[in-house]
Order: sequence, then structure tokens, then C-alpha cells
Amino acid sequence: PRALSRYMPEGDVIRARLRARLAAMMLLTLRGTPFIYYGEEIGMSDAPIPRNRVVDVAGRDPERTPTQWDGSPNAGFSAADGLGPWLPVNPESPIVNVEAQRGDPQSMLSLYRTLIRVRRSSPALRRGSYVTVAAPRDVFAYLREADGERRLVLLNFGERHARVTLARALAGTDADAGAAKVVLSTDPARPQEPLGKVVEVGPEEGLLLEV
Repeated sequence: PRALSRYMPEGDVIRARLRARLAAMMLLTLRGTPFIYYGEEIGMSDAPIPRNRVVDVAGRDPERTPTQWDGSPNAGFSAADGLGPWLPVNPESPIVNVEAQRGDPQSMLSLYRTLIRVRRSSPALRRGSYVTVAAPRDVFAYLREADGERRLVLLNFGERHARVTLARALAGTDADAGAAKVVLSTDPARPQEPLGKVVEVGPEEGLLLEV
């Protein structure tokens, strides 16, 4: 299943989209080569497939529907008449598509583009060391470091706000906990304000910090 469908809590699409954004930050800040399955960058979900349109008997058709380029009848993927492409287009395509997200700075596509740009420009994220650090329950926190650059990642997989004490998270390093700055948040509404010694991470929010 696509990330958005797999981690959707009881049909809650809003929280599913928050979790998909969180997964994007995790993917692009961990070590290794990121692999982005087509459509993840716009938050595509699994699509319902009528029995008479099933192609893959193993049941993988819902996550293999055509790329949603725009809101046209075949999502901009094909100009075919009749049934259209080999699989039906996801019914969400008039709303969830590349064209709709391209100019929206708060969209999933914009988040992926920003994460890729940040990773490409950061030695710490591209090839740096990795170590998990102390954080509250439900928060996956780790430090990436290379060439004197440090990036602290805080991923709150919980349903409540979490408070991360930077001095505790950075214990054992010579990083100045009082000089941390937000590089990127998965929450586009997060206010751009200076960080204190304790960072509050919202429910299902991811934070990338410069420390």
C-alpha cells in the first residue's frame, strides 16, 4: 500500500496526510539512498478497483493507478477514450494532482522538493554520521553530522505535543543547545520564531534543526 493509505488511522484523511509528510522527512533525512515510489511526492492514496478492471491477481492494482498529473478525466496521463488507461484513475485525482500542487508552497509536492533541495545542499544529510538521541516517547530523534555541520531531526509519531529538551538530546556533543534553528518543519503553519532550550513538536510533526 501507499504510505498515505497504509498509515491512515480509521479513515482519518487529515491525519494520514500529516503522517505522509512525516514519512517524507524521515525518508530524506536518514542515511542511505532515498527511494520515492511514483505519486508519493503528491500524496497519492490507494484507489478502489472494480472487479472487472482488475489486472494484477496478486492484488497490487490499488497502488498502481496512473500518475495524477492534473484534474482532467484521465488525470493527464492518457488521452485514451472508452475505459481510459490500463487501470482506472484514482477518484481523488481532480484534487490531488501535480498541477494543483505545483504552485502551492504548502503542498506535499513542495515539501518533497524542499526536502530534496535541503538534502542535496547538506553534507550532514547526504553522507554524515547518524546517531539516535534522547527524546520523549513517540519521538524518533537523531543527529546527522559531517564537515562541522550538524542537523537534528525530531519526528513526533504521537497524537500529542511532545517537548524535547535540546541539552539532553545533544548531551555528549559540543553542540550549543541554545543556538538551534529550524531549517524545515512538516507543518507549514509553524511560526518562524526563535527556539528555546525546550522544543515543542506538534502531533505528527517533523522538525529539521540546525544545531
